[in-house]
Amino acid sequence: MTEAVAPEEPLAEDVAEVPRRRLLVFEVGGSTFAADMNAVREIVPSQAVTRLPGAPPTVSGLINLRGTIVTVIDAGACLGKSAWRRNGGLILLAGYGNGVIGVGIDDVRDIHDALPEQFSDAPAGAPNGVVVCGVVEIGGERLLLLDVPAMVREVLGQEEAG
Repeated sequence: MTEAVAPEEPLAEDVAEVPRRRLLVFEVGGSTFAADMNAVREIVPSQAVTRLPGAPPTVSGLINLRGTIVTVIDAGACLGKSAWRRNGGLILLAGYGNGVIGVGIDDVRDIHDALPEQFSDAPAGAPNGVVVCGVVEIGGERLLLLDVPAMVREVLGQEEAG
């Protein structure tokens, strides 16, 4: 009599883990965007912003964050949308050099883990092609994927040139 042998099941550690990207989904200027969570250090409530004379529209101004002066850029202005809601909005804090820079947004919707097949190239004609690095599909919705460090570099480069 032959005994039936069940095929060996792979052990949990033998199963290759599918690479995922953790994304922050947020709103600014009436549109929804996504960005890599590793680009964001912290999210803080909006606070009084001191406007800088002569600063471009992409620079909202300065805030005092726990004793540190932080420049805040306007994600809406950077993306050709309406300005972020300074009253009731949020500020994403991102690293820049040895310091921190703020990015003003309207609201955070969620955090999602996305698989590689959910990503595609940025469409031709996407607003500000330097900061839009692709498209991600989350829950049946196609969102522009933003490169937050590129947005910061572009704004600060404009500020230094101006």
